[in-house]
Amino acid sequence: MDKDLIINLYKKQYKIISLYLIKCGCSVSDAEDIVHDSFIKAIEYLEGVKVNYVSSWLFRVAVNKYKNFNKRKKIINTVSINEESFYEQIAQEFTVEGEILSKEISEEIRGTLNGLKEEYRSLLILKYDMELSYKEIGLLLGINEDSVKTYLYRARNKFKEDWRKSNERYG
Repeated sequence: MDKDLIINLYKKQYKIISLYLIKCGCSVSDAEDIVHDSFIKAIEYLEGVKVNYVSSWLFRVAVNKYKNFNKRKKIINTVSINEESFYEQIAQEFTVEGEILSKEISEEIRGTLNGLKEEYRSLLILKYDMELSYKEIGLLLGINEDSVKTYLYRARNKFKEDWRKSNERYG
């Protein structure tokens, strides 16, 4: 295996994958451990992975390690989103212009987001919280940009639908 490939991959992907895991509820130290373990696995098994798919393979390895970590620890997977910009972007269509997001609305948004299937939740986090481009998301997930756009469109619509249903129940 090419040593430079691993070094370049580490420089490009470490921060993105770590931040994603943290946004999914992983602690900073656990996220770092999971990403380091994923790179160790990459060093061991990368010979069998095509160069075009290395980024998405590594991302999937890290996510799977996180899922296994949660199963072992019996931790409930919640999305930890603390950035007001994310809430504003998601809730903008549903709030009166100029209204300040309250803590209650932020919790409702988080609850709606956590209620989505994992693929949709991941796409929304990668696009709106981590502000990755369609191309970057495609590389991480191993799909083309057009598919990212399509799936993201579906994820946004599902979020809107669930958001409206939850708001109908409460008022």
